[in-house]
Amino acid sequence: MSEIIPIPAHSFGARYKTAQIRGDAPAAETGAFSFKLLIAFFFLLYSSLPLMFPVLELVRPAQMIGGLALIVLLYEKVAARQGLDFAWPDGYLLAGFVAAAGFSVVGALWPGYAIDAALNLVKMGVVYLLIVNTVTNENRLRTLLWVMVLCGLFPALGSLWYWQRGIKIEGRAAWIGMYGNPNEMAYSLVVLIPLAVALSRRLNLGRRILVWLVIAAFITSIYLSFSRGSLIGLFAVLAYTGWRQKSKFARAGMLGVLVVGALAVPLYWSRGDGFNNLQEDTDLQERMTTYKVALAMYSEHPLLGVGINCSSVAWPLYAEANHLKNHKWLITHNTFLQALSETGTVGFLFLVLFFGAAIYRAWRGGRSDIPGREGVTELMAALEIAFWGFVVCGLSGGYVMSWFPYLLAGLIGAAGRIAAEPNQAPQSTGFR
Repeated sequence: MSEIIPIPAHSFGARYKTAQIRGDAPAAETGAFSFKLLIAFFFLLYSSLPLMFPVLELVRPAQMIGGLALIVLLYEKVAARQGLDFAWPDGYLLAGFVAAAGFSVVGALWPGYAIDAALNLVKMGVVYLLIVNTVTNENRLRTLLWVMVLCGLFPALGSLWYWQRGIKIEGRAAWIGMYGNPNEMAYSLVVLIPLAVALSRRLNLGRRILVWLVIAAFITSIYLSFSRGSLIGLFAVLAYTGWRQKSKFARAGMLGVLVVGALAVPLYWSRGDGFNNLQEDTDLQERMTTYKVALAMYSEHPLLGVGINCSSVAWPLYAEANHLKNHKWLITHNTFLQALSETGTVGFLFLVLFFGAAIYRAWRGGRSDIPGREGVTELMAALEIAFWGFVVCGLSGGYVMSWFPYLLAGLIGAAGRIAAEPNQAPQSTGFR
């Protein structure tokens, strides 16, 4: 009979519902093929290959690979006599939010639109589950983070290439697909910067310089997007990263970068809407209007909202007549108010608690001193900063239906699971 190895059921103040793992199938050896499929999914998500080569869209490669990864994972779990792992409470809170989004379809102002959005949330939940169950050691965690950082060059360089060719969105840098929105393109790069900084620490000088060139490309794209919310998120990420540095010299250097950046922004800002004279800023006033409209939607649909992703559809019904002259539909430019108006009190509470649980797990994990887990601790600290970057950007952008918070939360859950397991032999990162 195989020896049963129990997995500790604690991780930085949050428990895991973790299946017992048999001695003939250690956690580090399960999910190998499904993990490779997960890497392929991440590559497709960042590269937007089907949009560059429309013929690929016929087979929907991202959906096909994601579905295949889930099937393979289930087979691998059954073969290893294991159950699926769920981070408590993160995974259950996410399931609750997905369920609330599904129930919001019942009273949605556009049921078909809401159903499509709810199904997309299910896909995000599936990928979250794949990450938690396949990223089972530090080597895999680092590998997936490297994939994210390096694949981030697709939207970064793509938007810079479009900018150089004069292809802009209202004078702002953007790329294709979900990166065709300058705000979403910029914030997706903001959350990668702390991950890149953490990964670079264990590299030699030459490779570290290359990583900093990648970061420079990210920052350039963020700036040229002229997304004020993302720029504030960038400064928040850099400030928090600098504050977490152990070296006083590193802290001083980061502070210098922030000061220089703050002084340089107004010099080259070419977007009509900047950071001055906000009282007369049309764009800012429109955002404030979306907040008022979102609260109006919530006041009439307090339980389940107007339907997931339907706040823009509901806009003409709740906006004042003078705002309808210029815009028939506007999205809510705040992730939390978007969730409140679209999924009501139930969905809002599940989503906020889900985000809070992920941040708390990363916060505790990034400050732990578990022997042999120093590398995971370092990465969890970076993931916490990245998630705070999303939160700051989300205060001025509606990102409920964006992939990146769910990917970050999945990585945090996986990192917590790794730290909760018995120490194993050090893993090679493959990038030294």
